[in-house]
Amino acid sequence: MIRLKDLLKEASGNILYHATYKPLLKKIQTDGLDTTKSKKAWEDSKPGLVYLAKDIDVAGSYAEASEMVPDSYIDNIVVLHIDVSKLDPNKLSMDKNVQDNEGDTLEYAGVIPWSAVVKVTKYN
Repeated sequence: MIRLKDLLKEASGNILYHATYKPLLKKIQTDGLDTTKSKKAWEDSKPGLVYLAKDIDVAGSYAEASEMVPDSYIDNIVVLHIDVSKLDPNKLSMDKNVQDNEGDTLEYAGVIPWSAVVKVTKYN
């Protein structure tokens, strides 16, 4: 069985990644990553959960593959680098939407404050 604590140790430099779209950055800077108020990018996304990845390319690929965002967003993908130490570990768990998840993607039950974001990079 995969332990969450072990997965977090493997996270590169104590960082997890969340890909989003540049037009949404201002709102995220103001409200944090709060999915209770946002439109879903995936059919099976659950409001209140923020989906994170241990790898920047895994995070970016989810944003690229979304069919529920405007086409103009696909060329404006940014990746938020999130400091794991600024998250409540009790709110972090394996992403239940991914079958046979080996820990590549996680879900955070709550709002991730902008202060937890240590870097923003353009994806591709």
